[in-house]
Amino acid sequence: MKQLILALIFGFFSFQSPAQLFQEVGVGAELIYNAPIGEPGIGIRAHLHSTDYIFFSPQLFYYPGIRNIHELYLGLSGNVKLFPDWNWTPYLTVGGFYNYWINFAASPIANPSAHNFAGEGGIGLTKNFGCYRPFLSYRVNSKWWESNYRIGVVVYFGDCKGNKRRGNSSDCPAFTLR
Repeated sequence: MKQLILALIFGFFSFQSPAQLFQEVGVGAELIYNAPIGEPGIGIRAHLHSTDYIFFSPQLFYYPGIRNIHELYLGLSGNVKLFPDWNWTPYLTVGGFYNYWINFAASPIANPSAHNFAGEGGIGLTKNFGCYRPFLSYRVNSKWWESNYRIGVVVYFGDCKGNKRRGNSSDCPAFTLR
């Protein structure tokens, strides 16, 4: 399963570069809190905007087992912005994720497995404009019905301006996708 997901992601990007496929590309980090089990986690993601309304988000997140669950997730979510012209917009999200449960043997549930697939759905709020775009989201995992809260920031290098104090206010051509 892991090889299939990696092959799909690699294949998706091997035909076109992200600059040709997407209007905007951002990368970022997030802090996660899995509420039912009280487990904190961290993640990295990209936001790949295909239209003003739709963006895709490949994600990798990790729960280090501070409380009890030690696992790694890799997957892709599709997101729909409800009001893309607003400065802040709510969005709907749905995705599929491969789960590698590192300490599954210590679980009290029947027949735990190290390799799992989980669908997730939820809602979020994100900033639509600027270089730094914070986001909040609430998602529910369909495998274990766990809810998690996320807060993070995505950086869109194409929207970052130069240092205005030094008189440089143009886009950096190395990071401009348009």
